[in-house]
Amino acid sequence: MEYIKQLDSLRAIAVILVIISHWFSKSHFLNHFPNGAIGVDMFFVLSGFLITSILFQNRTIPNVTRGEILKVFYARRTLRIFPIYYLTIFILLAFSEHTGTSIKSDFLYYFTYTSNFNFLIKGRWDGMLSHLWSLAVEEQFYLIWPWLIIFTKKKHLIYIITLFILVGLSSRLIFNDFPLSRILTTSCFDSFGIGALLSWFIHFKEKRLKMFYSISMVFSLILISLVIYGNFAFSIHYWTIIPSSTANSIISIWLITYIYINRKSNKTIFRFFLDSPILIFLGKISYGIYLYHNIIPRLTAIIKNTHVMKSSETFNLLLDLPYFMLIFNSVLLVIISWGSFKIIELPFLNFKKKFNLKKEPNIGYT
Repeated sequence: MEYIKQLDSLRAIAVILVIISHWFSKSHFLNHFPNGAIGVDMFFVLSGFLITSILFQNRTIPNVTRGEILKVFYARRTLRIFPIYYLTIFILLAFSEHTGTSIKSDFLYYFTYTSNFNFLIKGRWDGMLSHLWSLAVEEQFYLIWPWLIIFTKKKHLIYIITLFILVGLSSRLIFNDFPLSRILTTSCFDSFGIGALLSWFIHFKEKRLKMFYSISMVFSLILISLVIYGNFAFSIHYWTIIPSSTANSIISIWLITYIYINRKSNKTIFRFFLDSPILIFLGKISYGIYLYHNIIPRLTAIIKNTHVMKSSETFNLLLDLPYFMLIFNSVLLVIISWGSFKIIELPFLNFKKKFNLKKEPNIGYT
Protein backbone atom coordinates (compact mmCIF):
# COMPACT_ATOMS: atom_id res chain seq x y z
CA MET A 1 0.00 0.00 0.00
CA GLU A 2 1.36 3.40 -0.95
CA TYR A 3 1.75 6.26 1.49
CA ILE A 4 -1.60 8.03 1.94
CA LYS A 5 -0.89 11.60 2.96
CA GLN A 6 -4.50 12.34 3.92
CA LEU A 7 -4.19 9.87 6.80
CA ASP A 8 -1.60 12.22 8.27
CA SER A 9 -4.26 14.92 8.15
CA LEU A 10 -6.58 12.59 10.06
CA ARG A 11 -3.85 12.04 12.65
CA ALA A 12 -3.57 15.82 13.01
CA ILE A 13 -7.31 16.15 13.55
CA ALA A 14 -7.22 13.36 16.15
CA VAL A 15 -4.39 14.93 18.15
CA ILE A 16 -5.99 18.39 17.99
CA LEU A 17 -9.17 16.91 19.48
CA VAL A 18 -7.13 15.39 22.31
CA ILE A 19 -5.39 18.71 22.98
CA ILE A 20 -8.71 20.56 23.12
CA SER A 21 -10.02 18.06 25.68
CA HIS A 22 -6.98 18.59 27.93
CA TRP A 23 -6.23 22.28 27.46
CA PHE A 24 -9.78 23.59 27.83
CA SER A 25 -12.06 23.16 30.82
CA LYS A 26 -14.78 20.51 30.80
CA SER A 27 -17.37 23.30 30.76
CA HIS A 28 -15.87 25.05 27.72
CA PHE A 29 -18.14 25.00 24.68
CA LEU A 30 -15.39 23.31 22.65
CA ASN A 31 -15.66 20.35 24.98
CA HIS A 32 -19.37 19.89 24.47
CA PHE A 33 -18.37 16.56 22.93
CA PRO A 34 -15.72 14.23 24.47
CA ASN A 35 -13.00 15.31 22.04
CA GLY A 36 -10.29 13.34 23.81
CA ALA A 37 -12.15 10.04 23.54
CA ILE A 38 -12.98 10.71 19.89
CA GLY A 39 -9.34 11.52 19.07
CA VAL A 40 -7.95 8.46 20.87
CA ASP A 41 -10.51 6.13 19.26
CA MET A 42 -9.54 7.55 15.87
CA PHE A 43 -5.88 6.79 16.62
CA PHE A 44 -6.77 3.22 17.63
CA VAL A 45 -8.75 2.63 14.43
CA LEU A 46 -5.90 4.03 12.34
CA SER A 47 -3.43 1.75 14.15
CA GLY A 48 -5.64 -1.28 13.60
CA PHE A 49 -5.91 -0.47 9.90
CA LEU A 50 -2.25 0.35 9.21
CA ILE A 51 -0.64 -2.33 11.37
CA THR A 52 -2.91 -5.02 9.95
CA SER A 53 -2.12 -3.81 6.43
CA ILE A 54 1.59 -4.18 7.10
CA LEU A 55 1.09 -7.70 8.46
CA PHE A 56 -1.17 -8.75 5.57
CA GLN A 57 1.37 -7.51 3.04
CA ASN A 58 4.26 -9.22 4.82
CA ARG A 59 2.35 -12.51 4.78
CA THR A 60 2.38 -12.44 0.97
CA ILE A 61 6.15 -12.11 0.63
CA PRO A 62 7.58 -15.42 -0.66
CA ASN A 63 10.30 -17.31 1.20
CA VAL A 64 9.88 -15.31 4.40
CA THR A 65 9.29 -17.17 7.64
CA ARG A 66 6.82 -16.16 10.31
CA GLY A 67 9.70 -15.61 12.69
CA GLU A 68 11.33 -13.17 10.29
CA ILE A 69 8.08 -11.23 9.92
CA LEU A 70 7.70 -10.93 13.70
CA LYS A 71 11.35 -10.01 14.19
CA VAL A 72 11.19 -7.20 11.62
CA PHE A 73 7.81 -5.99 12.90
CA TYR A 74 8.95 -5.65 16.52
CA ALA A 75 12.32 -4.16 15.58
CA ARG A 76 10.64 -1.45 13.51
CA ARG A 77 7.97 -0.78 16.17
CA THR A 78 10.71 -0.41 18.78
CA LEU A 79 12.63 2.09 16.67
CA ARG A 80 9.46 4.08 15.97
CA ILE A 81 7.98 4.28 19.45
CA PHE A 82 10.55 3.70 22.19
CA PRO A 83 13.21 6.43 21.73
CA ILE A 84 11.25 9.59 22.60
CA TYR A 85 8.93 7.78 24.99
CA TYR A 86 11.73 6.49 27.20
CA LEU A 87 13.70 9.72 26.88
CA THR A 88 10.62 11.59 28.10
CA ILE A 89 9.83 9.39 31.10
CA PHE A 90 13.47 9.28 32.25
CA ILE A 91 13.71 13.08 32.09
CA LEU A 92 10.46 13.35 34.04
CA LEU A 93 11.78 10.85 36.57
CA ALA A 94 14.88 13.01 37.07
CA PHE A 95 12.65 16.03 37.79
CA SER A 96 9.89 14.05 39.49
CA GLU A 97 9.41 16.55 42.33
CA HIS A 98 8.35 19.20 39.81
CA THR A 99 5.93 17.06 37.80
CA GLY A 100 3.08 16.81 40.27
CA THR A 101 2.76 13.12 39.42
CA SER A 102 3.60 9.78 41.02
CA ILE A 103 6.14 8.89 38.35
CA LYS A 104 8.82 8.13 40.97
CA SER A 105 6.77 5.60 42.92
CA ASP A 106 4.95 4.23 39.88
CA PHE A 107 7.85 4.34 37.41
CA LEU A 108 7.69 0.59 36.75
CA TYR A 109 4.22 1.00 35.25
CA TYR A 110 5.41 3.71 32.88
CA PHE A 111 8.58 1.79 32.03
CA THR A 112 6.65 -1.36 31.11
CA TYR A 113 3.82 0.39 29.21
CA THR A 114 1.25 -0.69 31.79
CA SER A 115 0.17 2.71 33.12
CA ASN A 116 -3.43 1.97 32.13
CA PHE A 117 -3.49 -0.84 34.70
CA ASN A 118 -2.02 1.51 37.30
CA PHE A 119 -4.84 4.01 36.72
CA LEU A 120 -7.42 1.21 36.81
CA ILE A 121 -6.10 -0.15 40.11
CA LYS A 122 -6.04 3.29 41.73
CA GLY A 123 -9.24 4.47 40.07
CA ARG A 124 -7.74 7.85 39.23
CA TRP A 125 -5.49 9.65 36.75
CA ASP A 126 -1.93 10.84 37.28
CA GLY A 127 -1.86 14.48 36.23
CA MET A 128 0.09 15.31 33.12
CA LEU A 129 1.00 11.66 32.55
CA SER A 130 -2.61 10.47 32.36
CA HIS A 131 -2.67 10.40 28.56
CA LEU A 132 0.05 7.74 28.47
CA TRP A 133 -2.63 5.08 29.05
CA SER A 134 -3.40 5.02 25.32
CA LEU A 135 0.26 4.42 24.42
CA ALA A 136 0.25 1.54 26.90
CA VAL A 137 -2.84 0.05 25.25
CA GLU A 138 -1.20 0.41 21.81
CA GLU A 139 1.86 -1.53 22.99
CA GLN A 140 -0.31 -4.24 24.52
CA PHE A 141 -2.16 -4.50 21.21
CA TYR A 142 1.19 -4.95 19.41
CA LEU A 143 2.06 -7.83 21.74
CA ILE A 144 -1.06 -9.74 20.71
CA TRP A 145 -2.11 -8.80 17.21
CA PRO A 146 0.91 -9.77 15.03
CA TRP A 147 0.87 -13.32 16.38
CA LEU A 148 -2.82 -13.71 15.62
CA ILE A 149 -2.49 -12.34 12.08
CA ILE A 150 0.69 -14.23 11.17
CA PHE A 151 -0.28 -17.63 12.60
CA THR A 152 -3.95 -17.66 11.54
CA LYS A 153 -4.88 -19.27 8.23
CA LYS A 154 -6.09 -16.84 5.59
CA LYS A 155 -9.61 -18.27 5.57
CA HIS A 156 -9.93 -17.76 9.34
CA LEU A 157 -8.66 -14.17 9.50
CA ILE A 158 -12.12 -12.64 9.23
CA TYR A 159 -13.25 -14.70 12.22
CA ILE A 160 -10.31 -13.50 14.32
CA ILE A 161 -11.06 -9.88 13.42
CA THR A 162 -14.76 -10.31 14.15
CA LEU A 163 -13.98 -11.99 17.48
CA PHE A 164 -11.66 -9.12 18.39
CA ILE A 165 -14.43 -6.60 17.72
CA LEU A 166 -16.94 -8.61 19.75
CA VAL A 167 -14.52 -8.96 22.68
CA GLY A 168 -14.00 -5.20 22.70
CA LEU A 169 -17.72 -4.50 22.50
CA SER A 170 -18.50 -7.03 25.25
CA SER A 171 -15.74 -5.66 27.48
CA ARG A 172 -17.09 -2.13 27.19
CA LEU A 173 -20.59 -3.33 28.11
CA ILE A 174 -19.59 -5.70 30.93
CA PHE A 175 -17.21 -3.29 32.68
CA ASN A 176 -19.21 -0.14 31.99
CA ASP A 177 -19.93 0.53 35.67
CA PHE A 178 -16.26 0.29 36.73
CA PRO A 179 -14.26 3.55 37.01
CA LEU A 180 -12.01 4.18 34.00
CA SER A 181 -13.14 0.90 32.39
CA ARG A 182 -12.63 2.38 28.93
CA ILE A 183 -8.85 2.22 29.38
CA LEU A 184 -8.90 -1.54 29.93
CA THR A 185 -6.98 -3.16 27.07
CA THR A 186 -9.82 -5.45 26.02
CA SER A 187 -12.23 -2.50 25.96
CA CYS A 188 -10.23 -1.04 23.07
CA PHE A 189 -10.17 -4.21 20.97
CA ASP A 190 -13.24 -3.18 18.98
CA SER A 191 -11.54 0.01 17.76
CA PHE A 192 -8.43 -1.88 16.61
CA GLY A 193 -10.60 -4.63 15.12
CA ILE A 194 -12.77 -2.21 13.16
CA GLY A 195 -9.60 -0.75 11.63
CA ALA A 196 -8.36 -4.26 10.85
CA LEU A 197 -11.68 -5.07 9.17
CA LEU A 198 -11.11 -2.36 6.57
CA SER A 199 -7.64 -3.77 5.89
CA TRP A 200 -9.16 -7.24 5.38
CA PHE A 201 -11.63 -5.89 2.81
CA ILE A 202 -8.87 -4.05 0.95
CA HIS A 203 -6.57 -7.06 0.79
CA PHE A 204 -9.02 -9.94 0.32
CA LYS A 205 -12.41 -8.53 -0.73
CA GLU A 206 -11.58 -5.33 -2.57
CA LYS A 207 -14.55 -5.75 -4.92
CA ARG A 208 -16.79 -5.40 -1.87
CA LEU A 209 -14.97 -2.35 -0.50
CA LYS A 210 -17.62 0.08 -1.74
CA MET A 211 -20.26 -2.03 -0.01
CA PHE A 212 -18.24 -1.81 3.21
CA TYR A 213 -18.01 1.94 2.72
CA SER A 214 -21.76 2.27 2.18
CA ILE A 215 -22.57 0.27 5.30
CA SER A 216 -20.13 2.27 7.45
CA MET A 217 -21.56 5.50 6.02
CA VAL A 218 -25.14 4.54 6.85
CA PHE A 219 -24.24 3.60 10.43
CA SER A 220 -22.14 6.75 10.82
CA LEU A 221 -24.85 9.06 9.52
CA ILE A 222 -27.36 7.47 11.89
CA LEU A 223 -25.01 7.96 14.84
CA ILE A 224 -24.19 11.53 13.82
CA SER A 225 -27.90 12.31 13.44
CA LEU A 226 -28.51 11.05 16.95
CA VAL A 227 -25.77 13.36 18.19
CA ILE A 228 -27.19 16.37 16.37
CA TYR A 229 -30.65 15.81 17.78
CA GLY A 230 -29.33 15.20 21.26
CA ASN A 231 -30.58 11.64 21.51
CA PHE A 232 -27.15 10.02 21.84
CA ALA A 233 -24.93 10.73 24.84
CA PHE A 234 -21.27 10.69 23.89
CA SER A 235 -20.06 9.63 27.31
CA ILE A 236 -19.47 6.42 29.21
CA HIS A 237 -23.25 6.00 29.33
CA TYR A 238 -25.27 4.33 26.61
CA TRP A 239 -28.23 5.30 24.53
CA THR A 240 -28.28 1.93 22.80
CA ILE A 241 -26.23 -1.24 23.15
CA ILE A 242 -23.50 0.51 21.12
CA PRO A 243 -20.92 2.13 23.42
CA SER A 244 -19.87 5.65 22.52
CA SER A 245 -16.27 4.62 21.77
CA THR A 246 -17.53 1.96 19.37
CA ALA A 247 -19.65 4.63 17.71
CA ASN A 248 -16.55 6.85 17.44
CA SER A 249 -14.70 3.97 15.81
CA ILE A 250 -17.47 3.33 13.27
CA ILE A 251 -17.44 6.99 12.24
CA SER A 252 -13.64 6.92 12.09
CA ILE A 253 -13.56 3.90 9.79
CA TRP A 254 -16.10 5.58 7.50
CA LEU A 255 -13.74 8.57 7.18
CA ILE A 256 -10.68 6.36 6.65
CA THR A 257 -12.48 4.29 4.00
CA TYR A 258 -13.60 7.47 2.24
CA ILE A 259 -10.01 8.73 2.23
CA TYR A 260 -8.69 5.41 0.92
CA ILE A 261 -11.22 5.17 -1.93
CA ASN A 262 -10.79 8.82 -2.99
CA ARG A 263 -7.10 9.27 -2.11
CA LYS A 264 -6.12 10.09 -5.70
CA SER A 265 -9.12 12.24 -6.49
CA ASN A 266 -9.32 16.01 -6.77
CA LYS A 267 -12.38 16.43 -4.57
CA THR A 268 -12.93 19.78 -2.89
CA ILE A 269 -12.54 18.39 0.63
CA PHE A 270 -9.13 17.04 -0.34
CA ARG A 271 -7.89 20.18 -2.09
CA PHE A 272 -8.97 22.58 0.63
CA PHE A 273 -8.71 20.46 3.75
CA LEU A 274 -7.26 16.94 3.79
CA ASP A 275 -4.40 17.86 1.42
CA SER A 276 -3.50 20.84 3.61
CA PRO A 277 0.30 21.00 4.08
CA ILE A 278 -0.24 22.23 7.63
CA LEU A 279 -2.41 19.27 8.61
CA ILE A 280 -0.08 16.81 6.90
CA PHE A 281 2.90 18.36 8.71
CA LEU A 282 1.13 18.15 12.08
CA GLY A 283 0.14 14.56 11.30
CA LYS A 284 3.75 13.58 10.65
CA ILE A 285 4.84 14.88 14.05
CA SER A 286 1.62 13.85 15.82
CA TYR A 287 3.33 11.21 17.98
CA GLY A 288 5.51 13.85 19.58
CA ILE A 289 2.60 16.27 19.86
CA TYR A 290 0.55 13.64 21.66
CA LEU A 291 3.40 12.61 23.95
CA TYR A 292 4.35 16.16 24.97
CA HIS A 293 1.01 18.01 24.91
CA ASN A 294 0.17 17.45 28.58
CA ILE A 295 3.72 18.26 29.69
CA ILE A 296 4.09 21.63 27.96
CA PRO A 297 1.46 23.54 30.03
CA ARG A 298 3.08 22.25 33.24
CA LEU A 299 6.51 23.37 32.00
CA THR A 300 5.34 26.85 31.02
CA ALA A 301 3.43 27.21 34.31
CA ILE A 302 6.67 26.56 36.23
CA ILE A 303 8.54 29.08 34.06
CA LYS A 304 5.73 31.63 34.46
CA ASN A 305 5.95 31.41 38.25
CA THR A 306 9.69 32.03 38.44
CA HIS A 307 10.84 35.25 40.09
CA VAL A 308 12.34 36.54 36.82
CA MET A 309 9.08 36.17 34.93
CA LYS A 310 6.94 37.56 37.74
CA SER A 311 9.08 40.67 37.89
CA SER A 312 8.99 41.24 34.13
CA GLU A 313 6.50 43.97 33.19
CA THR A 314 6.61 42.98 29.50
CA PHE A 315 5.79 39.37 30.32
CA ASN A 316 2.94 40.38 32.61
CA LEU A 317 1.50 42.57 29.85
CA LEU A 318 1.62 39.62 27.47
CA LEU A 319 -0.18 37.45 30.00
CA ASP A 320 -3.05 39.92 29.98
CA LEU A 321 -3.60 39.37 26.27
CA PRO A 322 -6.52 37.02 25.51
CA TYR A 323 -5.40 33.43 24.86
CA PHE A 324 -1.70 34.38 25.02
CA MET A 325 -0.72 31.24 26.95
CA LEU A 326 -2.79 29.06 24.66
CA ILE A 327 -0.99 30.44 21.60
CA PHE A 328 2.39 30.31 23.34
CA ASN A 329 1.90 26.69 24.45
CA SER A 330 0.69 25.69 20.98
CA VAL A 331 3.70 27.22 19.24
CA LEU A 332 6.09 25.74 21.80
CA LEU A 333 4.47 22.30 21.46
CA VAL A 334 4.83 22.32 17.67
CA ILE A 335 8.45 23.52 17.84
CA ILE A 336 9.44 20.90 20.40
CA SER A 337 7.60 18.14 18.54
CA TRP A 338 9.17 19.15 15.22
CA GLY A 339 12.63 19.30 16.84
CA SER A 340 12.01 15.91 18.42
CA PHE A 341 11.01 14.47 15.06
CA LYS A 342 14.00 15.87 13.17
CA ILE A 343 16.69 15.30 15.80
CA ILE A 344 15.57 12.11 17.56
CA GLU A 345 12.79 10.31 15.72
CA LEU A 346 13.95 10.67 12.10
CA PRO A 347 17.41 9.10 12.64
CA PHE A 348 15.73 6.07 14.23
CA LEU A 349 13.16 5.97 11.42
CA ASN A 350 16.01 5.93 8.90
CA PHE A 351 17.66 3.13 10.86
CA LYS A 352 14.50 1.07 10.30
CA LYS A 353 15.74 0.47 6.76
CA LYS A 354 18.16 -2.09 8.21
CA PHE A 355 15.15 -4.15 9.29
CA ASN A 356 13.43 -4.85 6.01
CA LEU A 357 11.87 -7.88 4.45
CA LYS A 358 12.30 -8.35 0.71
CA LYS A 359 9.36 -6.10 0.00
CA GLU A 360 8.66 -3.27 2.43
CA PRO A 361 5.18 -1.71 2.68
CA ASN A 362 5.28 2.06 2.46
CA ILE A 363 2.36 3.61 4.31
CA GLY A 364 4.04 6.51 6.03
CA TYR A 365 5.36 7.09 9.52
CA THR A 366 3.21 4.65 11.51
